[in-house]
Amino acid sequence: MKARLWVNFLLFGLAGSTLLLSGCGREDGSRDFTLNERGYFQNRGVGLMAFQDTAPESRQSGLILVSHDNRIASNGDLRLEATPGQWSPVPRLISRTVNRDQQAITATLKYPDDRQHLKGFNPLHYPDIELEYDITVRAKGKDLWVTVDLKHPLPEKWAGKVGFQLELYPADLFGKSWIMDEHTGLFPRYPYGVTVPPSREPTPKLVSTGELKGLEPLAHHRAEPAPLAKGKKLTIAPESETLRLQIESLKGELQLLDGRVQHQNGWFTLRTPIAAGATDKAVSWRITPHVIEDWVREPVFQHSMIGYHPDQPKLAVIETDPRAPLEQPVRLLQLDASGSPTEVLNKMPEEWGEFLRYRYYRFDFSSIKEAGLYQLALGEQRSLPFRIARNVYDQNVWQPTLDYFLPVQMGHMRVKEKYKLWHDDSHRDDALMAPTDINHFDGYTQGETTLTDFAPGEHVPGLNRGGWYDAGDADFRVESQSGEIFILSAAYEEFGIQHDNTLIDQQLRLTELREPDGLPDILQQIEHGLLSVVGGYESLGRLYRGIIVPTLTQYVMGGDFSGQTDNLIYDGTLSTGERTATHSALPDDRWVFTENNPAREFDAIANLAAAVKPMRAYDPALAERTLSAAESLWATERPLADSHVRNERIRAAVELFRATGNAQYKEVILSEQDHILENFRQVGWAVARAVHELNAPELTQAMRKEAAEYDRALQQKMAATPYGLDFEMQLWGRGWSLQQEGVAQYFLHKAFPEVFGRDYLLNILNYVLGTNPGSNAQSYATGVGANSKEAAYGQNRMDYSAIPGGVIVGTALVQPDFPELKEFPYLWQQSEYVLGGGASNFMFLALAADHLLNAAPRH
Repeated sequence: MKARLWVNFLLFGLAGSTLLLSGCGREDGSRDFTLNERGYFQNRGVGLMAFQDTAPESRQSGLILVSHDNRIASNGDLRLEATPGQWSPVPRLISRTVNRDQQAITATLKYPDDRQHLKGFNPLHYPDIELEYDITVRAKGKDLWVTVDLKHPLPEKWAGKVGFQLELYPADLFGKSWIMDEHTGLFPRYPYGVTVPPSREPTPKLVSTGELKGLEPLAHHRAEPAPLAKGKKLTIAPESETLRLQIESLKGELQLLDGRVQHQNGWFTLRTPIAAGATDKAVSWRITPHVIEDWVREPVFQHSMIGYHPDQPKLAVIETDPRAPLEQPVRLLQLDASGSPTEVLNKMPEEWGEFLRYRYYRFDFSSIKEAGLYQLALGEQRSLPFRIARNVYDQNVWQPTLDYFLPVQMGHMRVKEKYKLWHDDSHRDDALMAPTDINHFDGYTQGETTLTDFAPGEHVPGLNRGGWYDAGDADFRVESQSGEIFILSAAYEEFGIQHDNTLIDQQLRLTELREPDGLPDILQQIEHGLLSVVGGYESLGRLYRGIIVPTLTQYVMGGDFSGQTDNLIYDGTLSTGERTATHSALPDDRWVFTENNPAREFDAIANLAAAVKPMRAYDPALAERTLSAAESLWATERPLADSHVRNERIRAAVELFRATGNAQYKEVILSEQDHILENFRQVGWAVARAVHELNAPELTQAMRKEAAEYDRALQQKMAATPYGLDFEMQLWGRGWSLQQEGVAQYFLHKAFPEVFGRDYLLNILNYVLGTNPGSNAQSYATGVGANSKEAAYGQNRMDYSAIPGGVIVGTALVQPDFPELKEFPYLWQQSEYVLGGGASNFMFLALAADHLLNAAPRH
């Protein structure tokens, strides 16, 4: 369903020279498409990128059309299926050539891509077809011409099945009209169930042995949508100035399909099948976008959607079209009950410069400290309202994560909210030992053995308690589960949160939102995580790698995850008195994976050890079980293969020392002084949590010096972007990684406040809360601030909905220079929630800001 953030398979830097967004007409003033300096076709506010992105499963690949600051079409390429899904075969890009003399871009691609055939994090299965082809895009006046040339004709059985297609972003088209030759229609909000029998060979089914083991097809998702229309020329949204687009096929018919018939995350698809025997110009399209003459993008206010503490720096960013420099001042208005705002500041913003495809200005109103409600104004344009207040970070900011997101994500529990059932008690049948020699479809692998006393397919008891869904996927990764334990434990220790708004009853397996039970919610959540990770260790004799469903049909399920399995423990026979015939062919119980991974094991040891102190007063027995697990895991000999493993081992030693005071852990830390200093930005923050208890002046002074140098570097890097942060945009949004940096910086500031500042941390928080690039003007934290994400990639994504307190990954990059955050729940690289950080890192930073900016903790 997604390739995870930590894969980071595409990372692109964008700092540096920036092409003007709309400066693409020729000097004579004509409005023709031309190749710009960034290597894509541009005509005023419309641009067509060609194979600058290569992530088709994320719907960022092939031809991508951005019309008047809105990506309306993507994934223009040759595909083997009419409406492909995430695990469908994708081509490999061999080369991309830009010919400025001919105003053309040519990409050469081929099937199969041997790098992904049953390999990698999300393995794909390629059918028996070899196909190499060129796609050429040429600019001719106001048209863009696309041709597809095959090196060899298609095999007979693939003729008419392989086709060139362009996917149309659905949410903007709902209710808009289309014209296909003499046919007309409206783009439907919901897919119609008109399908035709499958035209392709089915993917091989799950088998107990062999190379395809673990690649279970979407067994009930094989039918294909019937075309909404067929013809030669399609006009999209003729009534819309900003969306209107015309596409004509000069060879072969056009088919308009609704990909959501087959996949809820599908897009509308325009397709031309390739005929038998075709090679040169097997496909020929003319694309004519409507270009608004002299179009100028409206300025966008970017500010914290909750507001600011009186004593913190206050910077708003204004993102503008480079062809329209700001020529009037920005005004700060204070709102009152009369509805007639008072102007409290009026000045020209400072021009920052160019970043991505825009020009940026910064408006500093740090001098304004009076509590109240405010708006920014530019001419008649107004920003959303925000507060200046001492409790700005303590009013409905961190609380939704603890009140909603974490309870809703709880596995093995029935989760209710008054009249609403979020989901029922689930996966009571956890878990079967995973098969050996398998590469699972979502990044899990099992080697030649199970590394335990359990045989493949044998039920492992003790895994059906605790844990959180992560986050739209319903799997339990050990780094996510233990990472969540760590950040919650750190937040409790640092800020002493006693907040109680949720009933959590482990005996009844019941969670009730907005129903206090007299116990601190954060301690109950730490307990819930420990029940899974410690319970798993006690059952397996080692950490689990992860627990996940065995089939794609289960995995793609949204909504109530309790329907993924029948909750009946599979006992090794293929039928029991309780099982029906439908269960007898294959058990539906989740699989538990194991691995030898020293870095991940040390990380989990550190995370478990961090929970010991918070648990001692709440549940002493669980605290001792946790410490026993952490120390037993520590005692296992592991190779220190690389710097990353050593960093995690140091973290583990720090947290075990904090939990026990044992000298053996202190000795490990002190013996690694040189490594700590050489890798200070990776591991210094972790050692800072204990440095003043180590009674090691030499290490303390050396770390203080490194912290001061790090702070100086951060101060210089704050000029790298308009947001006072140093980061590069990429396929995945940057919110999670920035938040993780912010948590680390808090501990450095706490340990060395005289040399390590807090401004960078506060800038990270402002970024997540709305001071971020693109036209979204949105807080990444759902339900937090004047405007926040309302359609996110969580378990309720099928409803275009969200979970309060969940924090998305945020604005992502469409290569090479377009920042995007669509109100569309299926783009996981923008809108996904996550466990093991994410929302809880945000919660920690909000609590930290409240703590640092006020004289004393407010909880």
